[in-house]
Amino acid sequence: MQALWQDLRYGARMLVKRPGFTLIAVTTLALGVGANTAIFSVVNAVLLRPLPYHESDRLVMLSTNEKDGLLGNAGYTTIVDWRERSRSFESIAAIRSWGGALTGQGEPEIIRGLRVSADYFKLLGVSPALGRDFRLEEDRPATRFVVVISHSLWQRRFNSDPNVIGKPLILSDQPFTIVGVMPPGFTDFLAANFYGGAEIWATVGYDITQPFACRDCQHLKAIARLKPGVTLAQARVEMSAIMNVMARENPKTYATPAISVARLQDQFTRAIRPALYLLLVAVGLVLLIACANIANLLLARASERAREMAIRAALGAGQWRIARQLLLESLLLSLAGAGAGLLLALWGTELLTSLSPAKMLQLQPVTTDARVLGFTLLVSLLTGLLFGVAPAWQASRQDAQLALKESARSSPGKRQRRLRELFVVAELVFALVLLVGAGLLIRSFAHVLDTKPGFESRNLLTMMIPASSAKKYSDLAQVRAFYSEVIERIGALPGVEAAGVVSNLPFGGNMDMYGLHIEEKPLANPAEAPSAERYSVSPDYLRAMGIPLLRGRGFTDQDNADAPFVTLINRTAAQRLWPNEDPLGKRIRLGGADGPLRSIIGVVGDVNHYDLETAPGLQAYVPHAQWTDSYMLLVVRAAAEPGSLTPAVRQAIHAIDPDVPLHNVTTMRQLVSASVAQRRFTLLLIAVFAAVALLMAAVGLYGVTAYSVTQRTHEIGIRVALGAQYVDVLRLVIGHGLRLVALGLSLGLMAALALARLMRKFLFEVSATDPVTFAGIALLLALVAMLACWVPARRATKVDPMIALRCE
Repeated sequence: MQALWQDLRYGARMLVKRPGFTLIAVTTLALGVGANTAIFSVVNAVLLRPLPYHESDRLVMLSTNEKDGLLGNAGYTTIVDWRERSRSFESIAAIRSWGGALTGQGEPEIIRGLRVSADYFKLLGVSPALGRDFRLEEDRPATRFVVVISHSLWQRRFNSDPNVIGKPLILSDQPFTIVGVMPPGFTDFLAANFYGGAEIWATVGYDITQPFACRDCQHLKAIARLKPGVTLAQARVEMSAIMNVMARENPKTYATPAISVARLQDQFTRAIRPALYLLLVAVGLVLLIACANIANLLLARASERAREMAIRAALGAGQWRIARQLLLESLLLSLAGAGAGLLLALWGTELLTSLSPAKMLQLQPVTTDARVLGFTLLVSLLTGLLFGVAPAWQASRQDAQLALKESARSSPGKRQRRLRELFVVAELVFALVLLVGAGLLIRSFAHVLDTKPGFESRNLLTMMIPASSAKKYSDLAQVRAFYSEVIERIGALPGVEAAGVVSNLPFGGNMDMYGLHIEEKPLANPAEAPSAERYSVSPDYLRAMGIPLLRGRGFTDQDNADAPFVTLINRTAAQRLWPNEDPLGKRIRLGGADGPLRSIIGVVGDVNHYDLETAPGLQAYVPHAQWTDSYMLLVVRAAAEPGSLTPAVRQAIHAIDPDVPLHNVTTMRQLVSASVAQRRFTLLLIAVFAAVALLMAAVGLYGVTAYSVTQRTHEIGIRVALGAQYVDVLRLVIGHGLRLVALGLSLGLMAALALARLMRKFLFEVSATDPVTFAGIALLLALVAMLACWVPARRATKVDPMIALRCE
């Protein structure tokens, strides 16, 4: 231990003695370690840290349908059967989105919420801070008018009143009684991930006699808690057997007896997990390049300390003692770099959080906890060993007698030179892989932005205006009259070109799916009917959105509640359902097989509803007068910048009904931009890492070439003295560098081809082997590498042969 402490003190003195070298090495390491720590902090918060619920690893989701790994909804009666027949779960809760206009406590406001089973909070393992949660007898149609509110809503609308329990709350003119207030740290991650958040909770309040509680009315999500000792695999086996029985009992409801059981946290992180893994790989490559650069610096320094190590060996130091000395110095460097990197990571984590899309980090706050500190320490130790092994091994194996005899003109051995060149080639390979990945993502993003969404997003203002007052809009005729007056008044405002309402707005994050049944093609099992997106719209909606009418006619004011039911379908539906026929005049049903028949009067263009990358499916439009929704979204086509219309629109709506809240006031451009936020965020980070990798690789190549010029000054002087010209010296130096570049590009292209195939899920209309990207990136790296070689080569041409020879 005494010898070890002596070596540590000596290593620290040597680092302090060379402040320039130490500063460069620590800065390089700080960039690599800091970037890795920042990205790992996000991975830790999103993927590794358990949900803040009691034994959250036992929380699962159940569903009879699954698409791309994401579980869908279930019917209420199906969930009731699961509760009664399963033995793997402590409880199964149903949840659905909910909300309304909060009035009577200040400015009208839309409050997002959930309707949940009575045991929902017990299932999560949380309790209200004030009052209580729900009782089983309150989960009934007649007794469901009780609510639990969030701590933020309690503060904002009730002034933190400690006597709020038992007080009334009016939501869309429906009175509820407050029975509980959740604690300040509680976040409902189910609501945040699936429905955009929740500040109020009520009971589902269903029973199996209600029409919307049917088996195939799939608008509920099922959450369950596994019993202690029951594994996920055991639950899947049991639920599969239960579904087989249920399918035999209800063959028309369950087309296939499939059921999916998945961990809740896996469902939350399904979409973001691949992007975070990609970022980890990218930032890991940056760290490897940093390690290669530091190893090259240490090799250069080791050659300068060859006589020192030879003297130590002559005085009795063994190979292990010499290697240990250099390894300890490397570890000291890595720990110093880790300390600086941790400070950089604290700033970088805040920057990542501020730049990241809201949906990406909506789980738990990104913090520096014990796991992150442990990761930083582990990375620093591994990097210290990684870049310190080669110099330590090289120094411990040198010939002490030869090192003591060598003169100042001696150059490093062939083995050390090859080792340094190998590190440079590795840097070029890693940089090329990162650059190709960034190039493919940039081209994909460009294709995404070039995608036509099926409507004109320019100058389009949107907002939700719910006719949710149970007193003022007690029947559908009053709802229709309200929206008609809104459209008429908004359309008459200066600067407004068109206005309309729709039940579900593209890129708005919500959707109504209904089975589409064709009159002349009845199905033996109605459950097998394809699903279509259903939009309830006003006559001017298509014109306001700029959705083209391809065939037939659009809706008019004559398509009212008393007129024959009509519908519009999109081009995809026309091509898929009637590939060789004219769909006009055909009749379909939306929803159940016994619903009203609707005549197809026109075909409109496809509209991207979810995002720019998901191809449109079957879409059907119905007149709002014939399918009346009370939660509609207003779209206003403006002649100029749409945001300037917001005050006038608000005033016009409140002139009709001052209690109607305006919710989610935004522009369509902002909604479209938000839909690509995650791709843009990932691309930004990958591009930054690729740029850093390119810079580090260029610096590494420059360092090796410059060091080679320094070591060969005598040789270059002799060549110039014997008649070598300017071009000959350039060719000598640059040729050596370009050989390394050619090897690095060859190996890098092969590695990039292999790794790019793993990026297919991130690419859009771009091949993983896109020749334009590969050729462009290879050319860019070659040009940067040539510049890195040219600078020391130009210096070599200025060597004075007399001075070079006189130095001997």
